[in-house]
Amino acid sequence: MYEKTGREKIGRIEDRMNQILATCEHAGRRGLNASEREEWARLEQDHSQTTELVAAREGGSGGVMNSLGRSGVRINETNLEQFRDEFRLSPAEKRRRENDRNPHVRAFSNYLRRGMERLDADDRVEMGRHFQQHDLGVMNVMSTTTTQGGYLIPQGFSETLEEAKKWFGGIEGTVGKFSTGTGNPWPWPTVNDTTNKGRIIGQNVQVTETDLTFGQVTFNAYIGSSDLCLVPLALMEDSYFDLETLIARLLGIRLGRLFNNKCTVGTGTNEPTGLITAATTAGNILTLGAGNTASIAYVNLVDLEHLVDPAYRNNPASRWMFSDTMLKLLKKLVDTQNRPLWQPGLTASFENGAGVLGIGGAGPKMLDHEYIVNTDMAVPAADAYSMVFGDLSTFKVREVAGGTTVLVLRERYADYLQVGFIAFQRFDSNLIDAGTHPIALLQQSHT
Repeated sequence: MYEKTGREKIGRIEDRMNQILATCEHAGRRGLNASEREEWARLEQDHSQTTELVAAREGGSGGVMNSLGRSGVRINETNLEQFRDEFRLSPAEKRRRENDRNPHVRAFSNYLRRGMERLDADDRVEMGRHFQQHDLGVMNVMSTTTTQGGYLIPQGFSETLEEAKKWFGGIEGTVGKFSTGTGNPWPWPTVNDTTNKGRIIGQNVQVTETDLTFGQVTFNAYIGSSDLCLVPLALMEDSYFDLETLIARLLGIRLGRLFNNKCTVGTGTNEPTGLITAATTAGNILTLGAGNTASIAYVNLVDLEHLVDPAYRNNPASRWMFSDTMLKLLKKLVDTQNRPLWQPGLTASFENGAGVLGIGGAGPKMLDHEYIVNTDMAVPAADAYSMVFGDLSTFKVREVAGGTTVLVLRERYADYLQVGFIAFQRFDSNLIDAGTHPIALLQQSHT
């Protein structure tokens, strides 16, 4: 006999369990909070009792369950225990179980904790297999590719490190980026034919020869180091300590600060060429008049915007970039009636002025272009280059594929009961400008 009422109740229970899972996933949590765990336990018990009741009334085993509505997850006899187990775990332990399902992630995690010498045969094979796939054998200390003890970082670790890098400044995720398989000098060709146009000729007249003008920008591969990070052995031996997340965040934050700083203000001499340095060399600069060492006017924004050719200005990648101090000055701009221009809806030029970039779709805009707050941009002061506008995708960052390595130092700090970790990343940056100036720079006045 088909038990309609019981099955409908089971469906409602599963829908609520699905809602709890969806809420947890939306919040970016790996486990349930206290109230959710309590409710989950009640639902779990009700689910089990109702299932047994339906099975008894229908004369079956009770193993037939409806699918969870939105997520498509199916709870039945075979995986209900898995759900019970998973959501009793701490976030660190849950992450560790997820890592155990990926052979390379598991091997890398064990390498961080124990060192290469103490890996079992399977983990050693897995680490070696990835090096062969990426042509990254263990090199000696004179190697330009990796160092002895440095190993290819698995995807999960890299994603956490990348996320930490994005916390600092506005370069990561904004400018153009490309990867190369090796670190040898990489020329990027340019061509400028904007001064040439066709011509009218008469009959039986030979056409005029006008050659193209080519150039190139060469990218190198500078080595960025996170510096040494020491972790106590006591923490590493704690089975509930999420070592991978900690190390990735610490190293990512350090590399992120370095990466953003050098790609913003790097001199180009034995280090990457930063955005400000490249734009200064290009010479497309708006210098404010006397009395504007630490101030800016609305007309200055319009002038800076129109220093960029419409071919670049109308590109969706065209954005403003400045410091948080400059953002505060912009928010204080008022019209002739002393009304703030920044208020959303007061003018069409300042859109979503109070918004936060990356939340709720498109970022906040100024004069119909998104703006980026960069922590390494200069604050308004005498002669400071305080604002950039233009097609930021023409500023390129080169990263060497597989160039991020982790070096583990175990014996060196053994007498302190510590293990040292260092991350290295190879990168360079420069502006691709064939002479048409895709980016303009604002300079405060001298006095």
